[in-house]
Amino acid sequence: METASRVMYSIANVFSWIVALVYAAGLVFSILSVADVFHLFPELQNYGVGSIVTFAILLFFTLLTIMLVRKAKSRNSSKFWDVLFIILGILGWNIFYFLGGIFGVVAIRR
Repeated sequence: METASRVMYSIANVFSWIVALVYAAGLVFSILSVADVFHLFPELQNYGVGSIVTFAILLFFTLLTIMLVRKAKSRNSSKFWDVLFIILGILGWNIFYFLGGIFGVVAIRR
């Protein structure tokens, strides 16, 4: 079960990197929109300072989650990390974090 937990965390980490790239692109487009660069794409002019702050916060928490999963994947981690990722999996709608947390809690640690 411990190996299954690490595999689920690895799969979730891949999806988290994809989400982080989307948030980074949104941040860049928001900055370019505030700088009034989009004369060719008027539908992208609706982004403002609020979207910059939103994308920056979401990107920060996604990168923080990616860093925390490294600790949860280690062999000498505690059950706290697995419970944390059950909660983060529910809050972030990421089934792989949720399953990895469940498998980590069920796993027998030696």
